This record gives sequence, C-alpha cells and structure tokens, in this order.
Amino acid sequence: MLPIDHIGLAVHDGKKAEHLLNQLALATPALPEDLNQQGVRIRFYGKGTRLEILEALGPDSAVTKFLSKRGEGLHHIAFRVANVQLQLERMHMAGFQPLTETPVLGADGKRIFFLHPKHTSGILVEFCQPKNQYHVRFDSCPKLERTMELTGHCIPHNDAPEHVVTAGSLPQLCQSLVLHNASFELSQHNIAPPPVPILISETSTASHFAHTLHERWPNAQLAVLPESSQYTCLPEVLLNFWASVKNG
Repeated sequence: MLPIDHIGLAVHDGKKAEHLLNQLALATPALPEDLNQQGVRIRFYGKGTRLEILEALGPDSAVTKFLSKRGEGLHHIAFRVANVQLQLERMHMAGFQPLTETPVLGADGKRIFFLHPKHTSGILVEFCQPKNQYHVRFDSCPKLERTMELTGHCIPHNDAPEHVVTAGSLPQLCQSLVLHNASFELSQHNIAPPPVPILISETSTASHFAHTLHERWPNAQLAVLPESSQYTCLPEVLLNFWASVKNG
C-alpha cells in the first residue's frame, strides 16, 4: 500500500481548530502556509502521517464551497508517491478522473493532483510527490527493490544503480545501503561499513548473520520482521528509517 502522507480536514476557523487540537493532542502546527492560487491557508500537525488543516482565504475558495456543502470535517486523504506524473498517468489508464490535466504545486513544495470523488466513493483523494527526494542503493535484495518500485515508494534514477526514494522528512541527498537478510558475502569477509545510513532486515536478532554484522558494523540498525511478511512490511520500515535520518 502507498504510504499515507496526510489527512486533510476543512475548518471554518484555523485558529479555533489549532486551540482544539492543542487541547486534544498537545499538537502545535507548523507555520501556516497560504496557497493563494487555491485560496486556502494550510497548517500541518505532527510527523509521519500528518494532519492538514485547510481554511478558506475567500468566498471563491474550493474549501468555502466544500464547507457550505458538507460542513467541517474530512476533506481528503493524500497518498505519497515517488513520481506523481507517473501516478496520474496510471490513474487515467485505470479509469479515474484527475481534477487537473497535470500535477500542480501544493503545500510544502509538493507536486500534487486530486481524483474526482465520484470515482472514489465520495472521498477526495490526493497524490503528492515531496519536494525533497534522495538516492538509495539496494544491495543483495532485488525482490525488495522491485517491491519498492511497484508500490511507488521509489523509482529508478536514470541509468544509475541508485533509486530516488521519497519519505516524510528527508535529507537533501543521502545514499543508503540496504541489506536484506544480510548477504553471505558480507558475513564471510571483513568489509568496512560504508559511510552511509545502513538498515539490515533479519528474521531474528539471534540469527548468525545478525550477530556477525552487528559485531562488524555496530552502528547498523536492525529491523526484525517475520520472513513471511518481510517484502510487504519492509518498505514502510524503510520509509520510517529514512525519515528519521537527520540532515547533515
């Protein structure tokens, strides 16, 4: 499943919503951002999957029309993709109706498009591509690499061996080496760890490969996942890992 980037809520009064969320969840927003072309003021809350509070800037705003028809509440659900143009083309081919012919600029510098809710059970669905993306190299895990491509978590980067990967909060440029089930070669040879973030997936912390690699690469992080679910769960684990990597 594509990762959910944010859930949008339409409100009449952004400051009143801010006070409510602070009371309910001790939430404080990022600085508000005005999208004048769309007539909306946006405040984001939280990390990972965030709440997006939408407040109309004028009577002609689409949010004003939404509020007059449906009232305050759920406005849309946004899925994060690595290539929003490719996703738009896929949606066209699948019979959905995008609300714009091409992706447009959204909040946080994302490129976005929406699907007409008549094809999505009345729910407005957004797809967004974050402004910041970075490169990653997969090692000894071709099946995971293919899974990440199919789910939209990453896309090939031209003719290079790296991929472009998208997550929540990204370094400007970061190469990551991913080892799935710790390759035999690395367990048999004394290879220095690369100067990049590392995530190793293993079925158990007690496995021979996990012990060997932790001895040689003590700073590597270990994700423990059941063997039957590694390829379905690991993409989300990787996104969370990359999102935690700090700039610089």
